[in-house]
Amino acid sequence: MSSFLLTFLAIALAELGDKSQLITLYLSARTRKPWAVLAGISLATVALAVIAVTLGALIGQWIDHAALDWLVALGFVGMGLWVGLEPGADDASETLPAVSQKRAFWGTASLFFLMEMGDKTQLATVGLAAGLEQPAMIFFGSVLGMMAINAPVIWLGHRYAASLPRRRINQASAALFVLIGLALMAGLLLRSP
Repeated sequence: MSSFLLTFLAIALAELGDKSQLITLYLSARTRKPWAVLAGISLATVALAVIAVTLGALIGQWIDHAALDWLVALGFVGMGLWVGLEPGADDASETLPAVSQKRAFWGTASLFFLMEMGDKTQLATVGLAAGLEQPAMIFFGSVLGMMAINAPVIWLGHRYAASLPRRRINQASAALFVLIGLALMAGLLLRSP
């Protein structure tokens, strides 16, 4: 699987049903400026991906690549457990800071950046950048994976927010993470001499 596709799928799955989607939903509904919210999320996502890919590439230089392959596979399984065991997966009520309409862009960018800094999607990007080649493809996969999941929420999500089954979305994402991790491990075992 290509670095881009693996990263895109990993980040999209990790982001599916995450609290940042609720923040995106809230900011879009509150400010009524979907383009400003989209631009703010885009800026934050690009900044986070730059940090994660750079850090991952540095880590990748310090650790043996065979060990990194196993760390990436174990990271997927760990991410699946993290997503699946996330507390409060059904609690859609969160108190968020007020965002004025005038500052929709910067408010969205800063809030989204702070909420995602060190989050599972950024940690997944760091791990992928450390273990895979083609940092540019990991960067684009990370950014597009985040945007593919968050952008539709801006325009469509607020209409259906009350009826989305967050727990089931998290469980499905967790299962897919674990399956990808196990498949990567099986591939490593088959490749070993």
